[in-house]
Amino acid sequence: MAKKDYSNWSKEELLKELKKIEKRKKYGIVWEDKPEQVAELCKEKLPVLVEDKGKEIKTDDTKPVNILIEGDNYHALSVLNYTHKGKIDVIYIDPPYNTGKKGEWKYNDYWVDEEDAYRHSKWLSFMNKRLELAKDLLSKTGVIFINIDDNEIAQLKLLCGEVFNERNVDIVIWKKIDPKYDRNVNAKITKRTKRIHEFILVVYKNKEETTFDKIKKLPNWSKKKSNPDNDPRGGYESGILSFEEGHKNEDKNSEYYYTITTPSGRKITRHFFIIQDEFNELMRDNRIYFPKKGDGVPRLKIFENEEKDFYFETILEGVGSLNSAKKELADIFGVSEEKVPFDTPKPTKLVKEIIRASAPKNALVLDFFVGSGTTGHAVMELNKEDGGNRKFILVTNNEVGEKSEKDFKTKFSIDEKTFEVWKKENREEWLQWTEKYGICSGVCYPRLHKVIEGYKNLKGEDIEGLGGNLKYFKTDFVDAEPTDKNKKKMVDKSTEMLCLKEDCFDEIKKGQDFRIFNNKKDKYLGVIYDDDGIEPFKKEARMLRKKFIVYVFSLDESAREEEFEDVADLVELKPIPAAILNVYRRIFK
Repeated sequence: MAKKDYSNWSKEELLKELKKIEKRKKYGIVWEDKPEQVAELCKEKLPVLVEDKGKEIKTDDTKPVNILIEGDNYHALSVLNYTHKGKIDVIYIDPPYNTGKKGEWKYNDYWVDEEDAYRHSKWLSFMNKRLELAKDLLSKTGVIFINIDDNEIAQLKLLCGEVFNERNVDIVIWKKIDPKYDRNVNAKITKRTKRIHEFILVVYKNKEETTFDKIKKLPNWSKKKSNPDNDPRGGYESGILSFEEGHKNEDKNSEYYYTITTPSGRKITRHFFIIQDEFNELMRDNRIYFPKKGDGVPRLKIFENEEKDFYFETILEGVGSLNSAKKELADIFGVSEEKVPFDTPKPTKLVKEIIRASAPKNALVLDFFVGSGTTGHAVMELNKEDGGNRKFILVTNNEVGEKSEKDFKTKFSIDEKTFEVWKKENREEWLQWTEKYGICSGVCYPRLHKVIEGYKNLKGEDIEGLGGNLKYFKTDFVDAEPTDKNKKKMVDKSTEMLCLKEDCFDEIKKGQDFRIFNNKKDKYLGVIYDDDGIEPFKKEARMLRKKFIVYVFSLDESAREEEFEDVADLVELKPIPAAILNVYRRIFK
């Protein structure tokens, strides 16, 4: 339908048209977009990352370097759009559910509760800004998984439909209560229903180009299986291995048609579903069962305690529960469930199965609503299980929970009205408190540290660490004023972001106008800050005789390819991300 041209309409005609428009019903979602301080700040300053080297964990140079970012996730996502645009395979997030419960989440530094008339608008504004940034981070076949409950599921589905297109949105139900273990624990019971599920929105960058692998889980059999030959692996079901004699699909000229001998000595010739070498291998592993006391047609053993391949189903059960997640966290921290430092963790097995099904073994996984660090734990466990080389990036602020915040106010005799002002004026005391009780430094980081290096569980047993490497960053900003302080900060922090972009962190040469890094895997990165640094860098490159990825900061628009023609076999020039380069030029102009 062609758009109407209102330029020549009279005032009366325009008013009449406006009344018609007001009566129209809009299909979709409507909310009042609420300004957010963290987003407005990015319009004035350049968000960057600052490494806290004291929290680096390094156990094995051959394993991936994982990233934990402390700070507002809007700022972190902005930085990741410089460094990882189009590179993320899977995003798993567990955002605030917006239940109205006090202390659940903050907007512009204030807790949002059920008394807030703009609670839903604030939540939708909050989510929309972050989903828009996250969309650009996904690879062509990337997927976002979003845990949510019934408070915002309808609104979130419509919002994701607007951001990603509604054909790219699916819904999965996760049974958060395991009836075998949890009984009524954590189940919300009303006069009408017993709430035993949550939702997981599955949001694709491009659904038509995305496929999932099968996941492994235990068969869900209602009855315990027998074990007629006392196999030490336990009870089993038996499945058919061959066509019946005379079956229409039987092929006597096929390699699948052969003769086997039963334990009783009987010869059986049939068209089997596997070739004879595979049959013999299963025999050696005692996975073939012969009924009728060893005289019957062979069948395949399917053990009840052994995981099998299943499609990723729209109802997920048997992948952990809220209760098992809390028990798991209690075991890691060596405390009772009542003292677990995070109220609503998700089970590691749930996140593992999501990642296992949706991403390759070398996937890059992002979680920008990290709570206790389950996603990082899940990635490391998967790598241990299947020899994968997955990496994770986790983002969380360092907010303290409502209870800890209340304890802080009591300790320092601060009232609600002056709390925000007091925090700014007494920053040191507040930082010490958040370091101990904050989500990132007090919960997520300690968990990852224990999982990587090992810990004692509640029983006092030594649990072996999974190994791995972790770098800890904090969000920060560079002002655009051309001061010496800003110039140095811009150079240092933009370099860190380029190292993050290329996964190349170990500095091996620092010149006056250039720096060189590598990543222990024969990947080399050169960062040149001035035209005067080009020739000294090329001299180093010729000496090392390595292939370099090179970034050149420049105050003009020239691409600099002609200046690297004599080392073209060693150098791959890449452009500085525009947002970084623009601020660099403003500061150094």
